[in-house]
Amino acid sequence: MSLLEVEGLNVGVAGSPHLLLREVAFDVGAGEILGIVGESGSGKTMASLAVIGLLPNGIEFRGGSVKLENRELAYAARASGRVSADISMIFQQPRSALNPTMRAGRQVARVLETNQGLSKADAKAQAVDMLRRVGIPGADRVARAYPHQLSGGMCQRVMIAMAMACRPRLLIADEPTTALDVTIQAQIFDLIRSLVDEIGCGVLFITHDLAAVAEMCDRVVVMYGGQIMERAGIADLLDGPEHPYTRYLLDAVDKEVDHRIVDVGVNFALKGCRFSHRCPHAHHACNELPPLYSLGDGHASACFLNKDGRVVAS
Repeated sequence: MSLLEVEGLNVGVAGSPHLLLREVAFDVGAGEILGIVGESGSGKTMASLAVIGLLPNGIEFRGGSVKLENRELAYAARASGRVSADISMIFQQPRSALNPTMRAGRQVARVLETNQGLSKADAKAQAVDMLRRVGIPGADRVARAYPHQLSGGMCQRVMIAMAMACRPRLLIADEPTTALDVTIQAQIFDLIRSLVDEIGCGVLFITHDLAAVAEMCDRVVVMYGGQIMERAGIADLLDGPEHPYTRYLLDAVDKEVDHRIVDVGVNFALKGCRFSHRCPHAHHACNELPPLYSLGDGHASACFLNKDGRVVAS
C-alpha cells in the first residue's frame, strides 16, 4: 500500500466548465521521493495544494480521491480547507511563506506547540535545536531574527525546520531551491534526503528542473496542462521517454527542440490531450482524452502513440 494515493483528481475555477487539473493520478511510497515535473502552468503546484487542502479562493475541488495511509482526505480538504497534520509543505517562496512579524524561532516553536503539545518553554528550546539540525550556524541568534533579516537560503532552512518539527508522513517540497545558488541547492537537497532517512516520510518533489529530478527522485510524473503525460522510474524516463511532451522537455535541456513545437500556452478548453495543439504527432484521435497506457515496470504514457500498451487505471 502506498503512503499517498491520488486518483482521478479534478480541480476547476468556480463558475467555469473547464478543469485546471483533469484526472490527475499518482502515488508516493514511504521513504520515496516522487518528482512532479513540467513547465510553468502545468499544474504541479495546483496538484500539491489540492492534496494538502490549500486551494486558492475561487478554485474548487471537483472530484477524485486523495488518501494518506488509506485515509480519505479529499472530503476534509473540500469541507474545511485543511487536511491531516501528517502533511507538511515547503513553499516556493520561503520569505513570503514565513510570517514577517514573527521571529524565526517562534515560528518553529508554534509548530511544536500545535502538533506535539509542548509547553512554550520546551518548544522554544526544541525550535533552536531544530534550527541547529538543519545546518544553521548561530541558531540562537537566527531564532531571534525576523525573516527579512535572513537570506533566502536561511529562510528555506527555517521552512525545512518547521517541516521536520511536524515529523510528517508526507513532505511536499514545491520548487524548494528556486533562486538559490547551486551550493545552497545541494545543501537543501541533502536536508530533504536526511529527513527521509530519519523519519521515513515520503516526499512530493515539485520542480521544472530536470537535473534536480535526476539527482533527487526515485520516480517521476510529467505534467502538462493539468494532465498526466507520463509516469516512470527516473532511469526509464531519462533513458527512454515515450510521450512527445517528455521528449520535448528532455531535448530542451541539451539541444535545439523541434521547431514545430510552438509555445502558444495551455488551452484548457481542449477535450482531448492538452499538448495536441503543440504536438508534431497530433492526429484526429487526440481530440479524445488518451488513457494511460502501461509500458511495463511502472512506466505509463498518456499518448495514442503508445496504444499497443495495456490501459492502466488513472
